[in-house]
Amino acid sequence: MNLKSNLILLFTLLSFVQVPRGQEYKISGAQITSGQVAASSNQYRISSGTSSMTSNPTISDSFSVSLSMIGIIQTISVMPPDINITMNNNLFQTRTSINIVGVLQDVNGVASANLHLQKGGENEEIILPMVALNDTLYQVTIPDTLVTVNNFRAYISGIDNLEITGNSKLFYPTLLYGSNELNTSIKNSIYPDGVPSKKWRMISFPGSINDSIISSAKDDDHVFYQWDDSNSEWVIPNVVKRAEAYWFKHFYDNSILFKSDSGTAISLQPYKIELKQGWNMIGSPFASTVEFEANSIEVSDLYYFGDSTNKDGWSVVLKEMQPWAGYAVHSSSDTSSITLKPFPNENVNRSSGKKVNQEWTIQFLVKEKNSFDNSTLMGRKESAFDDIDFSDTPMLPKIEKEGINAALFLNGQESKKYSSDFRSIDAINGVWDLQILSEQNVDNIELMVKDIISLPKGISIAMLDVQRRIVFTNIFSRKIIFDKIGGLEYEFKVVAGESGYVDQMIKNLLEIIPNNFSLSKNYPNPFNPITNLDYSIPKRSNVTLRVFNMMGQEVITLINEKKSYGNYSISWNGLDSKGVNVASGVYFAELRNRNERRITKMLLMK
Repeated sequence: MNLKSNLILLFTLLSFVQVPRGQEYKISGAQITSGQVAASSNQYRISSGTSSMTSNPTISDSFSVSLSMIGIIQTISVMPPDINITMNNNLFQTRTSINIVGVLQDVNGVASANLHLQKGGENEEIILPMVALNDTLYQVTIPDTLVTVNNFRAYISGIDNLEITGNSKLFYPTLLYGSNELNTSIKNSIYPDGVPSKKWRMISFPGSINDSIISSAKDDDHVFYQWDDSNSEWVIPNVVKRAEAYWFKHFYDNSILFKSDSGTAISLQPYKIELKQGWNMIGSPFASTVEFEANSIEVSDLYYFGDSTNKDGWSVVLKEMQPWAGYAVHSSSDTSSITLKPFPNENVNRSSGKKVNQEWTIQFLVKEKNSFDNSTLMGRKESAFDDIDFSDTPMLPKIEKEGINAALFLNGQESKKYSSDFRSIDAINGVWDLQILSEQNVDNIELMVKDIISLPKGISIAMLDVQRRIVFTNIFSRKIIFDKIGGLEYEFKVVAGESGYVDQMIKNLLEIIPNNFSLSKNYPNPFNPITNLDYSIPKRSNVTLRVFNMMGQEVITLINEKKSYGNYSISWNGLDSKGVNVASGVYFAELRNRNERRITKMLLMK
């Protein structure tokens, strides 16, 4: 029995108790007012109109009526229709019409009913009028054209004769689809023209796959890989699972269009993906675009590899996941998760809390002829600390060496690269280290900066190109073009804060960057057995420092490594490469990089 029926029964019982049998009374309609002033007569006194409610009973010579009963009548009349959807089960076949029956009950009588249907990934509701079978049963047929692999959700709305509207609970069906219905050509697929040949791409499978290409994860013409974060290596998967993603590359002549075997389109309710600590490769189990939410303190943004022009590179995904796409996401915890929301109006929130005025985020967009990287973010967050923490995302794993990347390193630890570096809002001023990476020589690299969350008022930002000693200020409205030598990081200093701090810090950085590649005279000279050599590197280079004897023979290599800009000092203790003391005489120290060479003469006297 529903609430409205209970209230009717309660009113009936109360009326029976309150009014004595046989007692005569009459109510003159002309004396009942609809205002807020009480109406009176010698036969009764009652508060004006059924729209007025009070907790005090009304007393007259003839009878006493508690106005709470009038309130009950009023409550009954204004309650919306009670609506239920009657279904034998929630499992249906795609491309087949579905009959929906609703049970609508209302003491005022039901005037009309509609079915509201919303297809997966769409905002707009489709309204289908329902037909009354009797006073309480209403029916509608969902046409087969709306029953697709995208699935849908629905509810019934009813209007009673007082024009009061009520809604049923949402109805979430599960659909069985046929062979080939779910394929990479569906609407909003990340690969509408298929997966391109000879390109690494991340792919996920919303349903079962019947292509023979899946039966073998690796052969001469294609391969699937999965990232094993615990061992930091790529492995061949044993099975393909829903909501997981895989690296895929093939060498067939044309792009591959994947298609599904018959399978199940799951109901369009929020779907949780459990994450492990480290990098995860995930995908959406839905055949439509979905939004996602996660705890941004523990879970990074999503990253997608590739673009519509078939260039290779990473992009940050800030809002939506598309069917058939694979994504990389980093978790700092084994207990984190990401929840997919099939409908855009599900109140998705990527923030860990309230927006703070001092928060800001910028994105670096770097590209060259064949590749790009749009994955690098920096800024300040309320939840972040200045030291390395959960908000700093490690650099994305690479499937192969080719291509260009942008990365940040923190606290001078160049060996560890990051895709994001967020710091506390408690500080205003700071310097970030940005590097552009590539194993090959690359010409005409283009770097742009985009503000995702705009800089707060009073905060400015500038970039220093260390290699060329060039300062860029209007970084959001220009392109920075440069060339890069393979294997060497191209360095930028990014300075953000109050304008006075930014100007002074740029000057300080320029002062500590040497102007020339140089090697000083050794000191002491003559020496026995130790002497010192000072040298300067104006930009990152592969540097060697070797000692030769008078015959031009190499005695020892003191340095053979990649060096950033700076002033350095090193000692030679008069030993050769085997640890044997060398004889007295003249020796030469040679400092060399790719294009330059410096020599100084030294005298060892014992």
